[in-house]
Amino acid sequence: MRTTNFCYIFLTSALLFSSSLFAQEKSQRGKRLTPEQRIERQVEKMDKQLLLDDETSAKFLPLYKEYLTALAECRQDMPAPKGAREKELNDDELDKFMLSRFECRKKCLEIQETYYKKFKEILTMRQVEKVFCFRPNPKPHHRISPEKLPIKAPLPAEKLIR
Repeated sequence: MRTTNFCYIFLTSALLFSSSLFAQEKSQRGKRLTPEQRIERQVEKMDKQLLLDDETSAKFLPLYKEYLTALAECRQDMPAPKGAREKELNDDELDKFMLSRFECRKKCLEIQETYYKKFKEILTMRQVEKVFCFRPNPKPHHRISPEKLPIKAPLPAEKLIR
């Protein structure tokens, strides 16, 4: 009985004192980056990922920053359905919305094709592939490796599809 009360008192006091640790100022929590800062970080990250020498880096980084800025502007122009949550869009509004989205996607694709040609002149094809690879996280998804899969007996010959 006495140890049970002691445990409850200890846990309660630990909760009270540890809760102040989580009370951080809003400025210390996730700082929101401006679009320019976000682009700068992406440029720095790509520079590290591609392992560029100084000469290539001097040519590539301004061009890559220009590319990211153009893509960001293109994505800003992409319309969002206004009031779609409050009401259903009628067919005409939905048609206009879809057509404008297609136009913006075409514009983004044209930007990518233009800069692909420019990057091809500066970088190797493996580096260009890394630039246009749209996986933000290069780690593979949580999959079971083939070695860890259970071994199954092969199918008999009569059950094989021919």
